[in-house]
Formats: sequence, C-alpha cells, structure tokens
Amino acid sequence: MVTFSDLAGISVDELTLTWNRCWKGYFYEFNYSAAQMEAWLTKGKVDLANSVAMREANGIIGFSLLAVEKGLGWIAGTSIQPEYRGKGLFEPLLRQQLAKAKALNLKQVQLEVLSQNHAQKTYFKVGFEKKRELYVYKYPKSNPITLAIPVQGCYLRSAALEDYFYARKEAVFHPSWQRQEDYLKRFAPLRAWLNYERTAGILMPKEGNFLLDAWITSWEKLDSFVASILNLTNGEFTLTNQPRDMLTLYLSQHGVKPSDIQYEMIHDLHKM
Repeated sequence: MVTFSDLAGISVDELTLTWNRCWKGYFYEFNYSAAQMEAWLTKGKVDLANSVAMREANGIIGFSLLAVEKGLGWIAGTSIQPEYRGKGLFEPLLRQQLAKAKALNLKQVQLEVLSQNHAQKTYFKVGFEKKRELYVYKYPKSNPITLAIPVQGCYLRSAALEDYFYARKEAVFHPSWQRQEDYLKRFAPLRAWLNYERTAGILMPKEGNFLLDAWITSWEKLDSFVASILNLTNGEFTLTNQPRDMLTLYLSQHGVKPSDIQYEMIHDLHKM
C-alpha cells in the first residue's frame, strides 16, 4: 500500500540515497554526493517539511521537493523508483505536493521539464501551463563563432553584484526561477560584469567558465558582447535556462544550437 508523508527530519545521507535510487533510468541520471545534495537543498531553499515522500513497506519509492521563495513555490526535483513507474503514481504524488503548496498560501508553483520528458503530460493534467521555452547551451572551442566584426578584448567592466542586479531589473528582464536574484546569489563568491551603457551583463562563479546569467538589450552590441563572453570564458561556456531573447537569436543565427530545451511551467494555485 502506497502512503504519503513529508520529508521533515530526513538526513542528507538518506535523502541522497533516495534521490540517486529514484533517478535511475531517466533520460538524465542525476547522481549526487551528500555534499552536492546539501548544496542543492541550500541553493534551492528546499522546504523538506512541505516536500512529499511516497512510501511503501520497503521505504521511500518516490518524492517531490518543494522550494519556497517570497510566496512562490518551485518543484526542485521529483522522481519515482524505476520499478514503480507506469503505475499511475506520479499524478497522486504531484497532487499531494500541490495540496501542501496551497496550504502554505503560495500563489504559484513553478517547475522546469525537459522537452522530451513524458512527465509533462501529467504536469498538464494536474493544472500546470507552459509559460516559455528555456534553452541550455554547451558551447565548445571546437566550433568557434564567426563574428561579423572581430572584436578584441572585453567591452564589459567588472561590477558590484547589487549594481548588476539593479541594471538587469532596469532592463525589464524576467528570469526563470534558477536565474532569480536571490537564487543566483547563493552561488557566492560571484563575479559580475556590465557594459558602460548598462544594457548587457554576465554573471559567473569565482572559478570556472559556467555562465550563471547572460543578457543584453541592444542588437548592435551583440558581436562585442559575445566576444566578451568568449574572452572571459577562455573560448567555451555553458549557459543554462536562457530564455528566448537577443542572445538566443544571435547564437541560433550563428549555428549554435541548444543541447536541450526545457519548458518553464506554472500552476496558479488559486485555480485549484
């Protein structure tokens, strides 16, 4: 018999084992160490007391993790153990999670799902709606972009974090959950850059070439902007959750295709 409970009191080690066991066999298998799991819980502000565990006699066979931020909810991960899939258990798991979110008086619950993931059918069924597509880029040195006007150096300047996020807000930039200001700040220490007109910027961790954020509002400056990105990332970069914007269009026109497409989905809880 399947029952549901919350995840309050579960240890990081047990949750890590549960996560790795339940993610087996999916298109992407996310295997975490205990340290990575702890960092994920912290960055996402996961509320274990309002997350859901699906249990059978042998223990947890599925789960949904709910993150909470400023009256909104985000499903930070949900999966079911391989041998229990295809038995109609995913829908009740989601409905249990949505009920917990509504009990918290949250306005919305958001999530991202890969375009090839069949779970999106169930998300639609329980009331989620697709808001937009989010692109995931992995740009290698082996496939260089040919710039219309070769640009040397970097036309961006180092910026304070508060200045960076204020400029992004002025640009009327609407980020997905994993690119919101509070979420990104949890990757500290961070490095930020803006152009002098404050119409373009990028954000990166202190180490590595992983682009946490990149945006621009001027088409005329895109060559310089992309050249600056390549300069700061030593010619290759990974950029996740990039909404359709000028940078996306530019990369597409230069033959750089996303490695994956995610759907950003939203459930308005007042409709329940």
